[in-house]
Amino acid sequence: MTTFHIVPHSHHQHASASNKFEEDIYDAALIYSLKNMWLISDLTEENLTDAIKKCLQVCKLADINTRQHFKKIYVFDAKGGNLHVDWLMSKSGFNLLVMQMNAMNEKTAHWLWQLSNL
Repeated sequence: MTTFHIVPHSHHQHASASNKFEEDIYDAALIYSLKNMWLISDLTEENLTDAIKKCLQVCKLADINTRQHFKKIYVFDAKGGNLHVDWLMSKSGFNLLVMQMNAMNEKTAHWLWQLSNL
């Protein structure tokens, strides 16, 4: 299956080079996506959406810049002609997402145990 990532950009006409560099640094740390979640657990899209919302709320309440850990992207499957939402995440963002999951199974329990030993 061939997929293409569509990343929305909101560049301002007068954005400075240092802001662009900072954004690129954040983007480089976003090495996980929701695809990685499917590897550790059988989840519904609704469960993932709820967990993402909780993660964003945790970051907001903890005064953490969500942009450093989460980025919404759109993925287009050219073969099927489908467009769906995905999220890029940092390692911390991905770990937070695992902790926010309601579904508990063997794979999720194993991941939570690894997180407890960090």
